[in-house]
Amino acid sequence: MTFSNPSPLRPGLLILVVAFISMLAPFSIDTYLPSFPAIERELMASRELLTQTLAVYLGAFALATLFWGPMADKWGRRRIILWSLLGYFLASLLCALAESYDQLFWGRLLQGVMAAGSVVASRAMVRDVFPKQEAQKAMALVMMLFTAAPAIAPIIGGWLEVHSGWRSIFYFLGAYAIVIGWMMWRHVGETQATEHVQSIHPGAIAKAYWQSARHPQFLRLVMAQGLLVGGFFVYVAGSTSLIFDHLHLQEQDFWVFFVPVVSGILLGSFFSHRLANRFSMEAVINGALLVGLFAVVSNIAFEQAGWQPEALWVVGPIVLYAVGYALANPGLSIVALDCLPSRRGLASSVQSLFQMGTAGLVAALVVPLVHANLQWMAWAQGLMWLVAALLWISVRKQV
Repeated sequence: MTFSNPSPLRPGLLILVVAFISMLAPFSIDTYLPSFPAIERELMASRELLTQTLAVYLGAFALATLFWGPMADKWGRRRIILWSLLGYFLASLLCALAESYDQLFWGRLLQGVMAAGSVVASRAMVRDVFPKQEAQKAMALVMMLFTAAPAIAPIIGGWLEVHSGWRSIFYFLGAYAIVIGWMMWRHVGETQATEHVQSIHPGAIAKAYWQSARHPQFLRLVMAQGLLVGGFFVYVAGSTSLIFDHLHLQEQDFWVFFVPVVSGILLGSFFSHRLANRFSMEAVINGALLVGLFAVVSNIAFEQAGWQPEALWVVGPIVLYAVGYALANPGLSIVALDCLPSRRGLASSVQSLFQMGTAGLVAALVVPLVHANLQWMAWAQGLMWLVAALLWISVRKQV
């Protein structure tokens, strides 16, 4: 495989490709959710056990970012994206050919490791190319395009499950990785400045991670991001129980949850893009967290009322939470990346570690405890929002 650069970079095309790469994560998470009952029957695995294939993907993704970030700072974003997408394709084939739960588990682990490389490197590309305010707008555009994935992923998964079986879902994921890899290879060149190339000596990497951990704002910013994602994942990872057990719907009804929630993310991303030049990042994030506060209070109040579960009032507060999350995330991402301007690959990897790591812990530890009760799910989301808000309050005057 040649890594020579294509023609000069077009910023709009870069945003499109980065958005498609970002969509790989929700496709990997959401597409196979409608197939849980079928996979459980064929591989003789319980719901709790199968949920661990989601958790291991998220956990592997989170930990692998610590490897991929420094690699992207050493060898460039483009090279890392191309190799990691090839690895993701092979991991998807392993999942599609799995004949046992253990084989599926290891395939999902490898999918997480490989998906992390492309996501981390592509996020660093945005800040490489755009100045600060424009980077916030670019990130918001990426999120607006990216939001299609969580909406259509379970719909695609449900259709593939009904017509071709659960294995076709993993063939689809592998094909998607090849397509976006081809787009990167043909149309997007390297964006890292030569003066920002970093050593990958273990001592240098350890020192850089230690410096990032000691930064007075960086760690609290990425922890806040992770907790906001975690509150969202209470319902994403628990969507199988939400759809089948609480709302009593079917495999092709996942749109009832994902389409409204993704519309909320789209709306929040749109406002983030529109407000970037009118208000400071601090003001936008403050407003976003107030939206989140209203969402979690409404959610807890509705569930405490003890009404019969209906899609409108179960999904409605989650949609509002999604608006607040999407409004806050671009600003939090840029502020955190700017804490470590010469090591954006490493900074991006720590961001992904906390976001995907928190999502993985929620899927592995929280969802199995709360998925059977909507009140418990609401309280879990509310507590994570509260800690995220306190972390932001502790650093907002210093950024």
